[in-house]
Amino acid sequence: MTQARAAAFDGLAQDYDAHFTATALGRTLRAMAWRHFERAFARCDYLLDIGCGTGEDAIHMASLGHRVLATDASPQMVRVASAKAERAGCAQRVKFLCLPMERLGAELAGERFDGAYSNFGAINCVADPGSLGRGLAPLLPALAPLALVVMGRYVPWEWAWYLARAQPASAFRRLRRGGVAWRGLTLSYPTPAELGRALAPSFVTRNFEPMGFALPGSYAAAWLERSPRVLAALDNFERLAQRGAVLSAFSDHYYFEALRQGA
Repeated sequence: MTQARAAAFDGLAQDYDAHFTATALGRTLRAMAWRHFERAFARCDYLLDIGCGTGEDAIHMASLGHRVLATDASPQMVRVASAKAERAGCAQRVKFLCLPMERLGAELAGERFDGAYSNFGAINCVADPGSLGRGLAPLLPALAPLALVVMGRYVPWEWAWYLARAQPASAFRRLRRGGVAWRGLTLSYPTPAELGRALAPSFVTRNFEPMGFALPGSYAAAWLERSPRVLAALDNFERLAQRGAVLSAFSDHYYFEALRQGA
């Protein structure tokens, strides 16, 4: 499975930033995630980035003064991220390591982080989030924050988008029992409640918020690039939606924050 994940994301590494990170939608969503991360890790020094991709989050957190160990199963993603950190002038504060998240506990035994995070659905690639939580637990002290941006299961935006294009299989793909096949992987879509139960008792849920109830997924990035006023309106609506945790269950992504249970 880890080799399949590396192959799946190796092929995306060179173009990922152009297709998502640099788009208006990508910048809006990432800024939203960063506001959560900055609040969660305000008092933390050493952070673990799980599924770092092209390194945008690790570089941002390093630029704020944190030390970051950023991990990803894809060698190509790690290469792109490392080069980007050099250009950004923060390579001394962030280290990139090619490491599948299923092996974090074994490979990083003895390390101690003040907090850990994962952005934009990396953990949806994990068949058993509970196993991931058990691997992370020894790496974090009591009350350390764990912040995850996870792809949700019930997404009205996605239903409407693909049904309007007569693509019902794509519209309801996240509802398939057993997960969704994608580039040799099987993606799963836990609800916030399911994720909380999977991570317990090592972690206790602190809060969760929608992050893509009003804002659509990356399939709409090109449309929103041409419609800045629509994007601004949806962004404002998204901020209102974040006042109610219940809408997290109906979002393209949701922000999930937990604390390490007392060890």
